Amino acid sequence: MRPTGEQGYALVAAVASIAVFAAMALTVLSAARVAIADVRGEQAQLRAAAAADAGVALAIRHLLAGREGEGWSPDGRTRRTRFHDAVLQVRVEDERGKVPVDILNEMQLTRLLEQGGLRGERLSIARDSLLDWLDVDRDPRPFGAEDGFYAALGRGPANGPLATIDELALIRGFNAALVERLRPILTTVGRTGGFRPDFASPAALAVMLDGGDASPAVIDRARERAGDRQALRFADAATLLRQPIAIDVEARLPDGARAVRRVLVELTGQDARPYFVRAYD
Repeated sequence: MRPTGEQGYALVAAVASIAVFAAMALTVLSAARVAIADVRGEQAQLRAAAAADAGVALAIRHLLAGREGEGWSPDGRTRRTRFHDAVLQVRVEDERGKVPVDILNEMQLTRLLEQGGLRGERLSIARDSLLDWLDVDRDPRPFGAEDGFYAALGRGPANGPLATIDELALIRGFNAALVERLRPILTTVGRTGGFRPDFASPAALAVMLDGGDASPAVIDRARERAGDRQALRFADAATLLRQPIAIDVEARLPDGARAVRRVLVELTGQDARPYFVRAYD
C-alpha cells in the first residue's frame, strides 16, 4: 500500500533524518580515523626522537671509553648502528676541525662560498656582506651591505661575531638553502680554540688551507675518509677535555618517521659529571 498524505511526508522526513544521521556518523568516523592516524604519527615521531637521543648517549659513551677499539675519534666519519628497530647515523666531530666562520679572511671566505656552490657576482655579494656584518664599521664594501640595505628589512648588521650559524640566513647574499649546505663544516665556537687540521673534513681543509681542493692535505684526508688510507687515530679522551665536540644523530624508523639531534658537549674528566651539554637542538 502506498503511503499518502501525512504518512508520505512522515516517511520522507524519516528517510531524510536517516540520511542526515548517516552523514554525521560518517563525518565522526572520518574524524576518528584522522585522530587515530595523528596519534600513531605522534607516537612514531616520539619513538624516532627517543632513538636519536639514544644515539647521542651512545656517542658520549664511546667518547668517554678512551681506548683503542672502544673509543670513537671525533673525526667526522658517519657511523651506522641500530637502536631497537631504528637505524642510526651518528657523526662525532671536534668543533676545532670546523671552519671558524667569524675569523676568516677574504680568500678563505671565497673558498667557503665556492664550497656552497656560489660563483661570480653572487659570491662577491655574499662574501662582502658577511664581512660587513662582522666588522664594527658602517662603511659597506663594494658588493657588501650595511645599515642602508637592512633598514627596509627592519634590522641592521650585527657588527660583531655570529651568535649561531642560522644567523647567516639574515645576511645579504645568503639564504636557508645555502646555510644548510655550509652548516656541516662551520662553527661559531672555534674562534678561541683555533683550527685543528687533524680533525677537519676535506671540505673544511679546502677552505682553510692554501690550494683549496687541490691541496695535498685535502687529497690525503679524502682518501682517509674513503678508506684508502689509515683513518685518524683515536684521540685519547684526555686530549678532548674542555673542548667542544659536536654530535649529530639521525634516526629513521621502518615506517619512515625521522628525528635529528644536534648536540654540543664538553668532556670534563670528572667522575661525578663526566660531561656537560653546551647546546642541544
